[in-house]
Amino acid sequence: FFFNDTATTEIYTEQIVGSVRCVQETDIKVDYYLHTPTVFLVPWYNDKMEPILQEKQVNLRFKYTLREVKGKERIAVFENLDTNTLHEENFDLLHAVPPMHAPESIRKSPLVDQNGYVQVDQGTLQSQKYPNVWALGDCCNVPTSKTAAAIFSQTPVMVKHLVEAENKQEMSDIRYTGYTSCPLFTGDHKLLLCEFLYGGKVDETFVIGQGKPRRIFYWMKRYFFPFAYFQLMPRGVWFGRKGFINPAN
Repeated sequence: FFFNDTATTEIYTEQIVGSVRCVQETDIKVDYYLHTPTVFLVPWYNDKMEPILQEKQVNLRFKYTLREVKGKERIAVFENLDTNTLHEENFDLLHAVPPMHAPESIRKSPLVDQNGYVQVDQGTLQSQKYPNVWALGDCCNVPTSKTAAAIFSQTPVMVKHLVEAENKQEMSDIRYTGYTSCPLFTGDHKLLLCEFLYGGKVDETFVIGQGKPRRIFYWMKRYFFPFAYFQLMPRGVWFGRKGFINPAN
């Protein structure tokens, strides 16, 4: 958030998936409300992010959720998830991300689990209810962050098994391991590149060390990743962290 010449501006940001990026001025108060008990669920990266936010004087409010916004009064109503009590906060700027879910056509189908996502085997991505169904990406219930990086790693696994099923072949041993990546912008043209597997196991690609924000990751995210997403992936020649190498071959 960028503000100039403001007088006691109060900013509340709630349930952001990804990052908080701000320039802290002496007359700006920033509160970050999270429904989780930590900033990042992977301890290794959480230990890196919390000091950065504290250095920027971002007030961390854990285990809260936004229940109501009174727009005309500029009031946000938050619920404390431990005590189930409500309290109101005045704001000048509110950044809130609504709850995410699968499309209605999927949520109301017999494919889903109790949370409305397609119930799949977390390794093969095959439906646990219908053997002729596979799912990947944001609509399935694999326990990992729903990112483009995750989809790039899931795609060759699913395609491999689909082809095997079509040809009535035995399913190969290739499995999706939960790999995902979350790029966290920290300001000053720097980015913390988080990579991990199921269970929050850190699994980093680069040897230069990803435990601190770096400018090279910022420039990769700004220029190279979009090119790979929109020019290479649709052509079937980009496989995320594996680059041009198809891990299913």
